[in-house]
Amino acid sequence: MEKHTNLCRTESTWRPKKGLKCLSFEYLFRLLLHHLLLTSLSGPHCVYATSDIGEALSASNCHDIHHGFDVYPNPNALSLGQSTDTPLTQTLPPSAWKCCCWNASNQMEEVECRCEGDGLNRVPQTLKLPIQRLTIASAGLPRLRYTGLKVYGPTLLDVAFTDCQQLELIQDGAFSNLTLLRTIYITNAPKLTFLSKDVFLGISDTVEIIRIINSGLTRVPDLSHLPPNNILQMIDLDNNQITRIDTKSIKVKTAQLILANNEISYIDDSAFFGSKIAKLSLKDNLKLEMMHPKAFDGIIDITELDLSSTSLVGLPSVGLQTIEALYIQNTHTLKTIPSIYNFRNLQRAYLTHSFHCCAFQFPSRHDPQRHAQRMLEIEKWRKQCKSDSGSRKERSTLDGLDNQPEDFGSFGGSYQSATDISPITFSSIDYMADDTMNKGTFHEKITLNPEDDMSAELCGNFTFRKPNIECYPMPNDLNPCEDVMGYQWLRISVWIVVALAVVGNVAVLTVILSIRPETTPVPRFLMCHLAFADLCLGVYLLLVASIDAHSKGEYFNFAYDWQYGLGCKVAGFLTVFASHLSVFTLTVITIERWLAITQAMYLNHRIKLRPAALIMLGGWIYSMFMSSMPLFGISNYSSTSICLPMENRDVYDTVYLVAIMVCNGVAFSIIAVCYAKIYLSLGRETRQARHNNPGELSVAKKMALLVFTNFACWSPIAFFGLTALAGYPLINVTKSKILLVFFYPLNSCADPYLYAILTSQYRQDLFTLLSKLGLCRQSALKYKDSLSGHPTSRFTIHGSIQRHGSLTCKMQTTMTTETQKMLKNSEDYV
Repeated sequence: MEKHTNLCRTESTWRPKKGLKCLSFEYLFRLLLHHLLLTSLSGPHCVYATSDIGEALSASNCHDIHHGFDVYPNPNALSLGQSTDTPLTQTLPPSAWKCCCWNASNQMEEVECRCEGDGLNRVPQTLKLPIQRLTIASAGLPRLRYTGLKVYGPTLLDVAFTDCQQLELIQDGAFSNLTLLRTIYITNAPKLTFLSKDVFLGISDTVEIIRIINSGLTRVPDLSHLPPNNILQMIDLDNNQITRIDTKSIKVKTAQLILANNEISYIDDSAFFGSKIAKLSLKDNLKLEMMHPKAFDGIIDITELDLSSTSLVGLPSVGLQTIEALYIQNTHTLKTIPSIYNFRNLQRAYLTHSFHCCAFQFPSRHDPQRHAQRMLEIEKWRKQCKSDSGSRKERSTLDGLDNQPEDFGSFGGSYQSATDISPITFSSIDYMADDTMNKGTFHEKITLNPEDDMSAELCGNFTFRKPNIECYPMPNDLNPCEDVMGYQWLRISVWIVVALAVVGNVAVLTVILSIRPETTPVPRFLMCHLAFADLCLGVYLLLVASIDAHSKGEYFNFAYDWQYGLGCKVAGFLTVFASHLSVFTLTVITIERWLAITQAMYLNHRIKLRPAALIMLGGWIYSMFMSSMPLFGISNYSSTSICLPMENRDVYDTVYLVAIMVCNGVAFSIIAVCYAKIYLSLGRETRQARHNNPGELSVAKKMALLVFTNFACWSPIAFFGLTALAGYPLINVTKSKILLVFFYPLNSCADPYLYAILTSQYRQDLFTLLSKLGLCRQSALKYKDSLSGHPTSRFTIHGSIQRHGSLTCKMQTTMTTETQKMLKNSEDYV
């Protein structure tokens, strides 16, 4: 037996190269008895005859385990050096498991073994190969015992537990005595809700990566037993159920700490105190709304912080002086950002709101108190250094601070450090880590000579570095830093449009609603809706002009409250609702006038009041629907300072924006066609009228003016909007803003004058209203008498009469009666 043992020891030096397992003759004898027993109980089986059973075993490198930890050869297993992409459990029956070993594909000197199967409830102890990588996958393992990995301690480098749905406990010291351990990887273990304090007790100083992801951890494990003198490459606790980070609960040294995709809702005071972390990721913690003002106090040499996709309202500034890269993307709740003076080394900032980038460009307007303190500090040391005996070079350096501008900083520039910094980098990234993951780095500290005088130290090393920060998204004319309007002429023009739109539409509504005829004509009913829609658009412009006047010169300080508050939502809802209702009403008015003029002899072809009310009810529903979409996540009113739904994030936003353009385009086309038919329906005498009939010529001019104002207001926006949605913007943001702020609401200013105030019917109603108040009674009677024989309506209807000359006298009499009725009631506003 001693001879056999020596034989095994000798063969163990070469058998791992071929995937052999060192087995004693006694064990092989038990193996033969087992096969004979199976043959007698189960009938005939395929038996592999060979003169050397060890040779038969060496042909296989996978082993099926059915009872305990005995190893039985599987002739269909993989040979050494061959791997598989399909899980082994696909071919395993329930309550069975299998282990396969092969040379790692990237490093041939490392042997990797993978064990799978629901029946695997302990770490296999009989894999005698010098294993460097061990993976337990899809196993029924309920706990990892403290002795489970000890047998592989001398050689094991990486250990992984994947898809272990039953794993709920890792005993203390389970990773101790693994002298070469570099990676611990645990994923998809939902029952693993906590790790005890001494889990990492006795862990090797060689450990580099700890990843426990997609599991059920509810709190950050105790990491105090990690090697204090080594810097780990990564500690990854991504996608767990961690709810809170308590005071001083994390003290580690790592290039990267990942706490993303958790349920963290609060980070307490000095949570990372004493930790040396180059890159800290807290992104995708949607419940993270608050942090203690000193949450990052005591953290050492942090260079990169990621708080993207959280619900933070404010950002702590203590402890972030060494930050070089800041990520706060897709965090729409972030209201304020600390002053640039709190970020000593900031080079790049990727934020959610462009107005936060303005804080870095205009520090004196962003935080005047902090800026004043900074200027006092600079002045204090400048005077002190000047008074001290120093070199001329030191004094000239500090004298340059006298000419320092009030505001500084730029966007998109490259950062030039004042000192040469030597980074400490890390290599040998493990295969279990993400290859594309950005590893953090630490910088060497610059120390001052303690023997020098304090003032000499400060004067010799004190310099004012002008920040040159790359900040995204960059501000533009739709999301400006200083003024909403941006141009003085645009600001004046908007106020003029506001005055005309509000005054004109209020005047129209006042007159129409005050004069109540016995039967309400359809044009009067439609004009009420048009005036109300245009008044809403005027109110929208008033709101935008007011915020521009209120925040002049420092809009970025008011941007969040305006764009994400009630004001911008109301303004955006008003403008979309008003524009759709206005266009819809204009289309109905045009169709009604077309029917009234071209089909005057057919009474049943005209729009009555009840159908008109139902049509306008549909228009209100349509307008309310379109204006409510951005309130429910389809596009967004908060994406620009002028509160228009211009955000195009997904296919739903694109469909919504295209629908707006198409609906307006269809409406304009209907208006243009109907007015063309109205003009052609006029008699030749009307269309060729000159000096003898100026009233008839004014009809054609008025129609042309109506079509032109609609074309001038809507077609540029529709054209350039569609090209921008197609990915080919033809104009820049500045010109787009002028179109949207000036031309877009121009219709609301023009409509009350073109459709009401400049018409004879409105003037008659106005004088009638004034006469009721005791004013202009003689003018009201005189104007009413002169309106009864207005030539325009007579010749307009005359053209329609002439085209139907072949009709019977009875039809002509009926038409003439209807014509006189129209003239008597003076229905036409246009």
